[in-house]
Amino acid sequence: MAINKDFGGWNKRSVRGGHGTVSSIQRLAIHDGPGIRTIVFLKGCSLSCPWCSSPETQSFARDILFYPERCLGCGSCYEVCPEKAVRIPAQGLGRIDRSRCTICGRCAENCYPGALRICGERKKIEEISKEVERDRVFYSNSGGGVTISGGEPLQQIEFTTAVLQTCKAAGFHTALETSGVQSWELFRTILPYLDLLLFDLKQMDPEKHKKLTGVSNELILNNLKKALATGVQTIIRFPVIPGLNDQTENIISMCKFLHQVNPIRRLDLLPYHQLGEPTYGRLGRRYLLEGLEPKAEEELIAMAEVFDEEGFEVQIGG
Repeated sequence: MAINKDFGGWNKRSVRGGHGTVSSIQRLAIHDGPGIRTIVFLKGCSLSCPWCSSPETQSFARDILFYPERCLGCGSCYEVCPEKAVRIPAQGLGRIDRSRCTICGRCAENCYPGALRICGERKKIEEISKEVERDRVFYSNSGGGVTISGGEPLQQIEFTTAVLQTCKAAGFHTALETSGVQSWELFRTILPYLDLLLFDLKQMDPEKHKKLTGVSNELILNNLKKALATGVQTIIRFPVIPGLNDQTENIISMCKFLHQVNPIRRLDLLPYHQLGEPTYGRLGRRYLLEGLEPKAEEELIAMAEVFDEEGFEVQIGG
């Protein structure tokens, strides 16, 4: 199984000269770790989960998003596009011919109402440091810090390690959200700079996991075992997707596995939601789980009670 995909070379280029490919930086966040946090979302992922709520982070390459509700039909994007990849329909809503678009960014730069946006910016470690330093007072007062998320941050392992090392040296609490898909030889290098590991488990059956995400979970589970053996504080995160991984046998298998890899005690149930669905349309893609409804609150509570009876500290939400 190929585990360190370069997606056309972007993975290797992303760390050259201390640069990384960043999707966005979210300040004053209250999820993905304790306290008030800054979350750095990196681009690039080795999995292809159909429920992904951040499809703009899946590719290492830059993406262009189109927000039709903001478009004024002014035509400024069409005028500056060197490939004439922007079309102006009669109703005044711009659209992109993605087979022609080179994502040069000129249309977004000249889109005054913000109907076009480029996602994917090359940033230096120093730029990330400067951004997170702005919120030092919030970290101090709330016990917060910096979380690296994605995408899959382990696919930009050198850059992720350098950012966490820098944040750790600055005295910030550090956290990493990951699915654990990377060679152990590389994964282990990041652990000394982590205060908290947020580790996703999606499906315990290897074949079902591969069918759902595109990769087997053998490497994922082995990496989790080895990471726990180092003593790093870890919270398991279980995205609950109706009909795909919420079956009783998956829950039982997860409990058995987690009992074998003590000291896991904390587990977060992440309810499926549809908030990321519009982003697929903005990327010119179809959302594969269209029409799937989230689980009812009482169903999530019942699932949490199963884990609670098994001795785990359970939280609904991250």
